[in-house]
Amino acid sequence: MNVIEVSELTKRYKKGVNAVDNASFTVEQGAAFGLLGPIGSGKSSVIHMLLNFTKPTAGSIKIFDRDITTQFHEVQSKIGYVPERPGFYGNFSAEKNLRVFANLSGVSEDHEERIAKLFILAGLEGKENDRVQAYSLGDRKRLGIAAAMLNEPELLILDEPSAGLDPHGRRDVVSLIHELNVHDVTLFLATNNVRSIAEICDTVAIMKSGRIAEQITTKSFIEGVRGTSLQLEADLANMNERVLQAIKSVKGVRSVQCERLKINVDYLPNINEDVNYVITRAGGRLRSLRESPSLEEAYVRMMGEESVE
Repeated sequence: MNVIEVSELTKRYKKGVNAVDNASFTVEQGAAFGLLGPIGSGKSSVIHMLLNFTKPTAGSIKIFDRDITTQFHEVQSKIGYVPERPGFYGNFSAEKNLRVFANLSGVSEDHEERIAKLFILAGLEGKENDRVQAYSLGDRKRLGIAAAMLNEPELLILDEPSAGLDPHGRRDVVSLIHELNVHDVTLFLATNNVRSIAEICDTVAIMKSGRIAEQITTKSFIEGVRGTSLQLEADLANMNERVLQAIKSVKGVRSVQCERLKINVDYLPNINEDVNYVITRAGGRLRSLRESPSLEEAYVRMMGEESVE
């Protein structure tokens, strides 16, 4: 079953500019779908039409098999939305904010228990009574996801969920999003961060200048962007034969060049962590480990060289 069906969608603003140009894609139930594109590519316009904030100029959108231009009220309660920067009452506690949102959303009377569970799910237990103005951006993002989950939606739409976060905050948000998908929430993620797509999504559609390329699996996308192999450049404080043999034993390692320690590997999930682990276990002291090219570098190169058909 498809939760979202978008067909030949177009959004034209003043002066004849097409923010979205004849875009089509589908999102299956339970999937983690990523809409990937640079700033200004039309992703936000797609989200605004999915949420019925604006009407399409042409084309159609169905969510849970309902035409949202005429039947959005029938599916609205099944949809959660997390904007790039969730808005809260800064002087209120996080818990009071969720109570307010629960009342505004018409959440049932047992919302107190629901709120308590959401603080645990979001990893914010112990911070319920803190004012939101004292929250870090990462905590605000997680609170935004908790607020979007108040009505137990079947579809969660996220706009740039990891934007502006430090590595620790990003890790926590990505982990929370994974947890939601495990619990059968269908995810629609719009981002310009290719790393988020690789870590979260199983299907991706690339958007550029309002147009969407072929919808493919994330695995196929990564292989198309960077190929099936990459090079890791490691900086070790104490390179020795034991460490070298440990690196060669890692599944996916093709070859090792001892000069400046360049490691040619197959692209496999968590290959960096595997190499790092065996180096440490063998007594090596790793100062840095860098992908060459990184996924981001390869993606930027591809977007600069290719047009979206």
